[in-house]
Amino acid sequence: MARRFQFRLETLLRVRQLREREAKRNVAAQRAEIARLDRLNEQTAEEIARQQEILLQGQQRGVLDPLTLQRGRAWIGHLRRTIAQRHVQRAEMVSRLRELQALWHAARTQALIIEKLRERRWTEYRRTRDRQEQAAADELAQQLHGYDLR
Repeated sequence: MARRFQFRLETLLRVRQLREREAKRNVAAQRAEIARLDRLNEQTAEEIARQQEILLQGQQRGVLDPLTLQRGRAWIGHLRRTIAQRHVQRAEMVSRLRELQALWHAARTQALIIEKLRERRWTEYRRTRDRQEQAAADELAQQLHGYDLR
């Protein structure tokens, strides 16, 4: 009877799969952070639109004093600078995302190499085991055929 299949690089395979999963998590976290920043920019843009509408309505009604107008415009300017800073930050995050994706791809490739090797070794093991079982069955058949059953 053949011994059971044992892949000597199983630990290495598990380590590489672990690295791949970690790299995938890092990519997902970076994507989530970029999405969070995008949502913040959308909310800030909406706030700018609201503030502009408030200032416009105040000017049209003539109830807006110059100091309030100046503060409103300063606040809108601050919000626009915040969006500009976030765009720079987003560009850096996208660059980092590309790096993380490259690391993930490399980790996947490394794990895949060992996985393919394991598959080849399993196929070899299965073929050898099947040949041994067939040889044993043939030998048993020859022995039974050699008996005189009278």
